[in-house]
Amino acid sequence: MVTVKKMKEKTETLDFIPGYSEVKIRDLPQDVLKCDEEKSLFSQALASMSRVLPQAKAVVMGFYEELDPPLFVEDMKSKLQSLLYVGFLTVTLPLPPAPRSISDGTGCLPWLDKHGAKSVAYVSFGTTVAPPPHELVAVAEALEESGVPFLWSLREDLKGFLPNAFLEKPNMDGKIVAWAPQSQVLAHDAIGVCVTHCGCSSVNESVANGVPMICRPYFGDQAMAARMVEDSWGIGVRIEGGVFTKNGLLKSLRLILVHEDGKKIRENAQVIRRIVRDAAGPDGRAARDFKTLVEITS
Repeated sequence: MVTVKKMKEKTETLDFIPGYSEVKIRDLPQDVLKCDEEKSLFSQALASMSRVLPQAKAVVMGFYEELDPPLFVEDMKSKLQSLLYVGFLTVTLPLPPAPRSISDGTGCLPWLDKHGAKSVAYVSFGTTVAPPPHELVAVAEALEESGVPFLWSLREDLKGFLPNAFLEKPNMDGKIVAWAPQSQVLAHDAIGVCVTHCGCSSVNESVANGVPMICRPYFGDQAMAARMVEDSWGIGVRIEGGVFTKNGLLKSLRLILVHEDGKKIRENAQVIRRIVRDAAGPDGRAARDFKTLVEITS
């Protein structure tokens, strides 16, 4: 377990794990960051897993080997009997054909059809996370000032925290819905960036569709995912200062959607998209590992 002393060293990295020198210890889930006498059930479970995994015939990862650091993969394969990467479990690849927009009862897809390629910001914090009211206000103010078209999936009980002037502005090019068909939205050509909490499904779907991300993680493995998005894959940025502010979000939106400085992020997102789709193809590593898994379990 990581000690309390290391918790206080804000810049300490996971350089003791091959390939993860870019990840900070503070990015780990809080349940992992416990001293021995305060072990949580979660940290105890992880410790037990570390003892039994080498005995398993196969360890299956719902991920793509191409997205993990090669040094990490090499180290894990040297310690396990078999390490199999079978691809995203929440995303079907190749992606199914897009449904007809008129079939979308939320109105999101017909609305997106009216916008140009890579022009819209999709904002979603999932169904569990509830950003504090002042951050919701900051997001609204940034979207309003940016002039960027936006689709915001926001729970109905949170909508009341938004300024009335924002909700009632007649000329603003935005749409707020209580729920959006996210996988279809992120696959739409109009989406240029996803503002996300970095939940697993949101990251996987953004990666699969080549959509850059603006990350505001909250708990669990979200901070590690945000670190990978920015520092390992180069397909997005973490929000400045770790919390939403009007100026911080404005800066990130303009970087990814407008500025030449964000061109590399946009290009990287397409490169990663192609890597994942190739890996998921019939001759890709994920398909081969899945066949191996079937052979092991049959």
